[in-house]
Amino acid sequence: SSGINAEWPLRPGVCSLLVAVHGCSWGYKEDHTMKCEADNNCNYGCSKGYCWSQCNGACAVRSLGVAHKCAECNLREWCWQKGDYGGYAQCSTVDDCYNYRFNGCTGSCTV
Repeated sequence: SSGINAEWPLRPGVCSLLVAVHGCSWGYKEDHTMKCEADNNCNYGCSKGYCWSQCNGACAVRSLGVAHKCAECNLREWCWQKGDYGGYAQCSTVDDCYNYRFNGCTGSCTV
């Protein structure tokens, strides 16, 4: 076990809304906790020293078959990002996660 606790890295209890516009469904909180990647509509960030990203698990149904795009879904599904050489991508701030944002998940999406 890696010792990483798979709990929601952001504020619990905050729901995203289904919206008709194209973009990251979790918003554009461009600070040290979360950013939006416009190319795939996925939010990503740094929590507890590791990079995370929005992902499609159960929400894949909402992605309308568009591969590699994060769905606009009421569930806040996320995963820890893979590092360049395996393991978990490490970070101090959200900016450290920029290069890992397309690496994929180390495991399954979780809520």
